[in-house]
Amino acid sequence: MRLCRYASGLLSLALALAWAAPSPAVPADEVSPGVQIVKGAAIAEKIDRAAASPGGRGGVIAEDEGWRVHATERDAPGMAERHEGDTDVWYVLAGGGTLVTGGTIVDATITGPGEQRGPAIRGGSELAIGPGDLISIRPGVAHWIKAVDGRLRYLTVKVHGRPVPAVAPLRSGNDCGRPCASVSAVARPRAKARVNER
Repeated sequence: MRLCRYASGLLSLALALAWAAPSPAVPADEVSPGVQIVKGAAIAEKIDRAAASPGGRGGVIAEDEGWRVHATERDAPGMAERHEGDTDVWYVLAGGGTLVTGGTIVDATITGPGEQRGPAIRGGSELAIGPGDLISIRPGVAHWIKAVDGRLRYLTVKVHGRPVPAVAPLRSGNDCGRPCASVSAVARPRAKARVNER
């Protein structure tokens, strides 16, 4: 597992959305076409007002063709998951926890096209994560927040990759047809994004 310590296009997007520099309020009709701005206060409000789910709360704060950004706060472990079509890029804002990647999802169930979840991971690699860490998780890699130190707040940029079949076969381990046993910092071709005005 590797943590990225360099700025990439996805990190720049996440940081811009998380920490827009304080400036005078700009009316929505004065924002340049093709630009979305999500102020830090709106991100915090999205998390604070979200309904609780197992282990945390949050929601989508920005999206467009090819990507979406989730703001999440966890106070307990969630479900282990694997996405066959999406790359997850996480940026930790506050708090800490233990991330498990790779291995096999225990009692995995299909929760949607190309999506699997379960209560834990068997045989994965553990890593402590904290503020400032950037984690890139390729499609097909199981991942799970095993433990949370207090509260963990992070952004997830979901980059939609290849389409997945309507009913994905349940696979054991990381049998995804390519090297996928680790979290990677290798750049993949980015989907061309068309930014909606908000």
